[in-house]
Amino acid sequence: MAAVNAVGYVGADNHRRLQWLVAFCLLGLAVSILLVSLERTAARAERQSVQLMLNQLRSALVVKGAEVMLTGGKLEDWQGTNPVDLLQSAPMNWGGDCSGAEHRKGSWCFSRDERVLVYRSRWAEFPGLTGSPQPVERLFWRVETEFTQSVRTRERRAKGLVLNRVNFGQ
Repeated sequence: MAAVNAVGYVGADNHRRLQWLVAFCLLGLAVSILLVSLERTAARAERQSVQLMLNQLRSALVVKGAEVMLTGGKLEDWQGTNPVDLLQSAPMNWGGDCSGAEHRKGSWCFSRDERVLVYRSRWAEFPGLTGSPQPVERLFWRVETEFTQSVRTRERRAKGLVLNRVNFGQ
């Protein structure tokens, strides 16, 4: 009888261990799903933040383009300028001039040498503005003049300032 009880206790202990093992495995699976979801949400928030900043900069460029055209200035003179200078205040994640020390991830800066606006992504694969991931760490934009062409005279004339994406070896 003593041998039966000993086997019963061992079986119960193994059953309890199996329950704990299953519980820990399920907990691990739930945590990993949560972390993947959290990473996806953070990447989506970063993409929306970049898109919001670009929209603000493009709005400022429209206003500046209209101002330049109304005062009789040349839009071509504004190509390659820093569009953040047109905002009332710089964004919180503004790093200033890109030359010098590395700017931190998730921040903007302006490269005076290339005359481009630079965003350094927090992720090795940026959740692209089109929705598909792009394997880039830095994204570049340049202020350029937008032209229109007359159908009759084929004459090109400047119609505004735009912020265009630039690819540097990407």
